[in-house]
Amino acid sequence: MNDKELVSRMQHGDMQAFDELYERYKDDAYRLACLITGSRTDGEDLAQEAFVTCAQSIKSLRDGSKFRPWLLRTLSRAAWKYCRKAKRETPVSEFFDAGESESALSAVLRTDEQRRLYAALDTLDEKRRVTVVLYYFDDRSVREIAQATGVTEGTVKSRLFSARRHLRQALTEERKPKEAANHG
Repeated sequence: MNDKELVSRMQHGDMQAFDELYERYKDDAYRLACLITGSRTDGEDLAQEAFVTCAQSIKSLRDGSKFRPWLLRTLSRAAWKYCRKAKRETPVSEFFDAGESESALSAVLRTDEQRRLYAALDTLDEKRRVTVVLYYFDDRSVREIAQATGVTEGTVKSRLFSARRHLRQALTEERKPKEAANHG
């Protein structure tokens, strides 16, 4: 059964349809919430709250085939609001555990590289950071990001372009003092 049919059933009071939509999208919602908040616990809470919010306002959704983007947009707005209140940053390294076969040297290099990347991501404003997280960490297309965040595809592309330029500059500038110290 497709989303449109499930939403229609929900709008007529069938909570089993809600259960099916929840099972279908709970992992996507959880992953997005975790990536935005930087916390598995907060991510789980926010994902559940987003489903409850959507269930309570399901009658306002005119096109049931757009349930997933509507859910993710609801969730991302709640997560951004939460992050502003909690002053948390994203993403965090707990989501990128090292593989068992990784050497100690590569683990150290990877950890340093991740730390630098996270520090650079922290310098992005929320909108560009969430766009980068969705695109690179959650493997979402420009169209999916536009639907989930409620902006045009052109805006998503612009945010990605701007974020890449900013990250490249931040990572390059951080490397310069280290290189100067090594050559000095």
